[in-house]
Amino acid sequence: MPQTYRIHPAIGVARVGDSPEDFFIGPESPGVPASLTRPDQPSEGEGKYKDARQRVKRQGARFRIYEYTLNDSGVATKVREITAAEAHIEWDVHLANRKAAAHRFPNGALRNEGVPPAKLIVDAGGQQIAGRDQAMKRLQGRFMDAIDVPLGDLLTDSAGRLIVLGGFGKSQPFPAGRPADPADDFANRKGWCDDTSDGPVRATVRLNGSAEAVDADPAWVIVGPPDFAPPIENVVTLYDLVYSMMAKHVDPSLRVTDATTISFTSDIYPILKRASRLPWVSDTSAQGHGEGRGGDFLSQLKALSSTTQPVQVRNRVFLRLRNPAGGGGDMPKLPVDDKGLPDPDLEMPSLTEEQYARMKRWAQGHFDADWPGHEPPAVAFDRLPDLEKPKALDRAALESCVGGPLFPGIEVGRVMLEEATYDKKRPFRIHAHLRPGTLTERMALPWQSDFFDCGFEEGADWWPGQRPINVFRGTERVAWMPPRWGWHTLAKKWSRLGFVVEKKVAGTSSFVEEERDPDSTM
Repeated sequence: MPQTYRIHPAIGVARVGDSPEDFFIGPESPGVPASLTRPDQPSEGEGKYKDARQRVKRQGARFRIYEYTLNDSGVATKVREITAAEAHIEWDVHLANRKAAAHRFPNGALRNEGVPPAKLIVDAGGQQIAGRDQAMKRLQGRFMDAIDVPLGDLLTDSAGRLIVLGGFGKSQPFPAGRPADPADDFANRKGWCDDTSDGPVRATVRLNGSAEAVDADPAWVIVGPPDFAPPIENVVTLYDLVYSMMAKHVDPSLRVTDATTISFTSDIYPILKRASRLPWVSDTSAQGHGEGRGGDFLSQLKALSSTTQPVQVRNRVFLRLRNPAGGGGDMPKLPVDDKGLPDPDLEMPSLTEEQYARMKRWAQGHFDADWPGHEPPAVAFDRLPDLEKPKALDRAALESCVGGPLFPGIEVGRVMLEEATYDKKRPFRIHAHLRPGTLTERMALPWQSDFFDCGFEEGADWWPGQRPINVFRGTERVAWMPPRWGWHTLAKKWSRLGFVVEKKVAGTSSFVEEERDPDSTM
């Protein structure tokens, strides 16, 4: 039977950090947190998001090669990972940052009208790496023919797997000290650059004893800002968004229909849990989902998971949901006020079509009441069956990213809602015709500017699962970002902010801030 080779995750996610050497690998199995240690050597800051000098570790995206054995119908009957022990693997990565050459977000003229794009695009070019335990290889571009901008590093682990590290979170203007432009806003700073990026990941595979090298199905890597609240997921994740796009345009078998089996534990509980955890990082969410409130779903699981309860019990939740097709309620409680969204072309924030369809079938009572009374433990990657590992890599990478509202977002934006973004022959993969830097080019420039504005604007709890609004510092409830800071301060001191981590006592979880630099209160 024929074999084919594919890179996984199909879309990997790296994150910037200002630690030059220390890093960790992002999540590789759904629900399993990252280990926070380098895979190749002990870490001085083991178990932490910052190194021994309080610098933020970069999150690396690790890519693997899988060999698929297909039957006559094209269905995979066997999957195995191919490492440096079985083949010579040469990796090729091309990262670019196109933000300064892009149009202003959400609609408008070019951010730097009249400046040649070649001066504005920070392009590291295609870079190759092969072999085991290869040391960091720098990816670097240039801004305005004057500023060297490191976009990250490539290295390999002991099995020859690729690790992509992003930049160092440095944002800067040209020339230095450039005055603010009156037309500037939260997403568009003229003359600025940052070191987020994206681009394709390719590989050629030559099995031992073979003279022929084959190309693996390519992947893509996104380099975004840090996730400052890793255990708090957004109600709509990037995985949910991409899954919905696959169901609509690539693989109809993913659509939720009247024949789809809905599991309370796998399909409904995750949505309820995400909403119920947001109060740990948002006072606005606490008003509806805090302890003792009507939206405190985790205290109501016995009733919500039962098919014997009347439909009104579930409809109390479902009828509050905004319908992706229009109408419905006003949840998720994302930044929509009486004036609507800032741009009329943007859709009202809602669950994805597939999430909403699952919730509808649940509300109607068409679901498996399979709740075991507690959250099932997540399965470590190494314990997954081989056939499930590639999909686990694809899902875990995207579940830690924002899927809405995309104004413009954190890692990627509304380009992920465009059909042409995806390869229709290869599910969950970005189309090879896209230029490096396309997925991030309409994101805020610099990223710290949007991070700042989308926390201090009244009611703007845009992404509390990534960029907290309020946190528990010990037992005290405080603002995550110092109110005296402006976006310029954040661009310089972002790495001094703390991370929200999970603490378990007697089986009960709390989510508190740690690793905050004391100077960040100034």
